[in-house]
Amino acid sequence: MTNQSFEALSRICLNNWHYIQHRTLKFHEGVNFFTGHSGSGKSTVIDAMQIVLYANTDGRGFFNKAAADDSDRSLVEYLRGMVNIGEDNRFSYLRNQNFSSTIVLEMRRTDTKECQCVGVAFDVETANNEVSRMFFWHRGELPNHEYRVLDKVQEGNKGSSRAMSVEEIKRWLLENFSKEDCYFGSHNERFRRQLYDIYLGGLDSEKFPLLFKRAIPFRMNLKLEDFVREYICVEQDIHIEDMQVSVMEYGRLRQKIEDTCREITQLKAICEKHQQVEEQEKRLLAFDYYTEKLELLKSRLEIQECQEKIYLSGENAGKIDADIKKQEESIRDLTGQADELLKKISMTGYEQMEEQLASLNDLAERLLGSKARWDQTAGRLKAWEDQDTVSNRTLWDIQAFVRGTITEEELIRLKGDLEELKKEAVRQQQSAQGEIRERKKKLEQANEELGQLKAERHILQSWNRPGPCCRPGCTGRQERVFPWKSWRTFWIFAMRNGAARWRGIWGIRSCP
Repeated sequence: MTNQSFEALSRICLNNWHYIQHRTLKFHEGVNFFTGHSGSGKSTVIDAMQIVLYANTDGRGFFNKAAADDSDRSLVEYLRGMVNIGEDNRFSYLRNQNFSSTIVLEMRRTDTKECQCVGVAFDVETANNEVSRMFFWHRGELPNHEYRVLDKVQEGNKGSSRAMSVEEIKRWLLENFSKEDCYFGSHNERFRRQLYDIYLGGLDSEKFPLLFKRAIPFRMNLKLEDFVREYICVEQDIHIEDMQVSVMEYGRLRQKIEDTCREITQLKAICEKHQQVEEQEKRLLAFDYYTEKLELLKSRLEIQECQEKIYLSGENAGKIDADIKKQEESIRDLTGQADELLKKISMTGYEQMEEQLASLNDLAERLLGSKARWDQTAGRLKAWEDQDTVSNRTLWDIQAFVRGTITEEELIRLKGDLEELKKEAVRQQQSAQGEIRERKKKLEQANEELGQLKAERHILQSWNRPGPCCRPGCTGRQERVFPWKSWRTFWIFAMRNGAARWRGIWGIRSCP
């Protein structure tokens, strides 16, 4: 199915393979494409993968098949890095000293993400081109050193790294893994069986290499029928139409299976939700039962509290009735005692004493009122002390009245003296009013004379101004001359002789 787990090629590590000195390539979990110009190394990488997957180091039948069908490259040429240097098929090697090479494939499971590494290591003697090999496997990812160690022997390149030899890889495996977690050996058939049966999960040891070898040199310009007949099907008598129908049926069945699986997953989810709903309903029913039970218990407690309150109310009512009876008895006793006290009081003259007390209270209130009036009168009498017309006898009587030591005879005498003083004050008031009237008349006469004087002054001012001449044909102005010594003399004369003679009164001087 689409979610089925598998072993995916995640990385490949190459050390001294053809012209590649050291390189680690990463692969995607899905489909990967190698693109590039001719000679860029696509076939070189694929040939390295085939050596490990086939567990075959001679390279017969698959070396460089992805690039050319007639290729005759050998393992030594790949390891030493043979390159052409001329058009006459001359060549040279990149590696002319003894060296080691390593090809390792890292596999990762798509479900658990567990990793394992399968590879091959070579030791090459360049003098006679002898090659020793070792296939190995171990659990885990590619190590950080990528099967290389520091090379301290080379002059001028101190600290540089080189590929690990076969013996060094053996020691590293034994030091870092148990026997169950690693394997190494030079026998290719044994390694191939373990690779297909255990490490890669049970591949067909006959069909897988055959299919892989045929798929490597596939050309895109081949027809589908030729590709299937030549690279997939061993039998030659095949019918493409039947295969197409079978493939279509397989596709439909696969789609139905996938849809069914999705429906099963959805049904399982629905069942889980249904179970959750049922559990919630059960919990709700349990909660409802507990809620009803709690409400019932609460009602019982309320009933019990009401009963206790009723019982206590009954006891309190009995106590209250007993207290009421006691209070009634005490009231009757107190009423009898009050009646007896009233009888005793009436026998001792208490009512007469109450009447006398009321009369004394009235008398005290009247006396208080009389005292207030007495004080008011004394305050008024004190005002007479400032008057000059009051005699000494009257002053003595007023002081005795204020002190409250005055006798009846002195009081009568004081009253007579005050009446005489009052009459004298009335007479003085009348004489003062007459004098005021006379002074008002004199004031009016003075105001009249003042008005006459103001009028005389106005007339004098008007006649003293120069006026036009009275002679005919004269354009000059005449001047009036006032010959009198005072306005009063002038006014009296004018009033006696009349206004007709005013012209003669004024001394008129003609104009010059």
